[in-house]
Amino acid sequence: MVYRNRRRYQTVMIAIALGTVAFVLIRTLGDSVQDKVAGDLELIGEATVLKAGWDDRRSPQHLGEYLMRDCEKVRLVPHVTVVAPVRRTGRNVTLRYWKSERKLSEISAVDENFWNTQTPKLGEGRLIDSTDVALRRKVCCVGKDVANELFGSRSPLGKSILANAESYEVIGTLAGLQHDGISKAIFIPLSLAPRFLSVDREIVELYIRVDHWDNVSNTRQIIERLVKQLHPESSAGVKVVNSTTRLDKLNFIMLMIKIFSYAAVVGIFLLGKVGLTNVMLSAVQERMREIGIRRAVGASDKIIRAQFMLESVIVSLSSGICGVLGGMLAVNILRRFLDLGVSSYVMGVSVLMDLSFTLLIGIAAGAYPSRQACRLDIVLALRFE
Repeated sequence: MVYRNRRRYQTVMIAIALGTVAFVLIRTLGDSVQDKVAGDLELIGEATVLKAGWDDRRSPQHLGEYLMRDCEKVRLVPHVTVVAPVRRTGRNVTLRYWKSERKLSEISAVDENFWNTQTPKLGEGRLIDSTDVALRRKVCCVGKDVANELFGSRSPLGKSILANAESYEVIGTLAGLQHDGISKAIFIPLSLAPRFLSVDREIVELYIRVDHWDNVSNTRQIIERLVKQLHPESSAGVKVVNSTTRLDKLNFIMLMIKIFSYAAVVGIFLLGKVGLTNVMLSAVQERMREIGIRRAVGASDKIIRAQFMLESVIVSLSSGICGVLGGMLAVNILRRFLDLGVSSYVMGVSVLMDLSFTLLIGIAAGAYPSRQACRLDIVLALRFE
C-alpha cells in the first residue's frame, strides 16, 4: 500500500530524510567542528591563554621572577600545551634607524613558544625561532607601529635598528590584530636578555596556553598552586590570570552555535511529523470506502488502527534509513574535506538515536489518523465517493 501510494508520501519522506541527514552530521561532526571553530575564535581573543606574573605590591621583599625550572614544571601540568617565558627591560628605550626615532616603554625577550600564545601572526620575514635563541643571534621582530614609524612604506627586513646602544637586525614584522603591547614592541631572542637588557629579574612573566577553553579555570588554579609551592617565600605575590570576559564570550558563541544547529534539526523533524500526519489524514479521507468495506467484512478497530499506524511507521523508518545512509556519506565527504576526526562510537550512537526519533515520529504521526479511521461510520464510509 505504501509503495502503491509512494507519490503521496514523497514530499514528507524527503523532509524526514533531510532532517535525518542534518541530525547525523551535527551529532557526528558537531564536536569536531566546534573544536575547530573554537580554536580559530580563541586565537583571536587569546581566551585559553593564562598569564603568570607578580604583584610586587603584595610581596615587596621579592624581585618577582620566574626561573627556567619553573617553566619545565608548568609544562608538565595536564592540559598545558605551551609555556612561553618573557623578560623585559622595565624602562624606556629609544629605537633609532637613520634619522627615524621612536620611544618605547620596553624591549621583550622571548623564545619560539611566545608566538603560539599571541593573536598576531607573521606579516613578512620570519619569527624568532629556537636557533636564534640557541645561537644568541642579535635579531628582532617588530610590531606594525614600530615598523611604520621607523621605516614608513619601506620593508624593514634585513635592516638594523639601534636599541639600548645595541644593533639588532630586523628579521620579521607582525601582522593581524595587535594590542599596544605588541604593535609598539620590539622582540629579541630570550638568550640575549642577560647581556643586553641589563635587568636583574630572570623571567618576569609566563604565557601559558591551555588545550581547551573548558579546562582554563581548573588549569589556572593548579598552576597558581604549583607556582606558590615553587616560591613559598613570596607566594602572596604570585598572580596567574586569564581573560574571563573573552572566555565567557567564547562559551556564549559556542552555545549559540549548538542551539541554532539543533533548533534547525528539530524544526525539520517537526515539519516532517506535521507533514506525515496531514498525509495520513488525507489517506483516511481518500480511502473511506476501502475502510468501510473492510469493516463490513469483519475487520476490527484494532486491525484498522494497526494498518494506518504501520503505514506511518514504514514511511517514517524508510525515510530515516535513507537519511542515515545519506548522512554517513556526507560525514565521510566532509571529514576529508574539512580534515576533521570522526568517532565510530559517536556515529553509531547518532544512527541509533536518529532511527529512534524517526520511529517515534511515525508512531506519533499515525496515532491520530488511525484513531479517526476507527471512528468512521460503516454506512457513511460505504456511501463515500
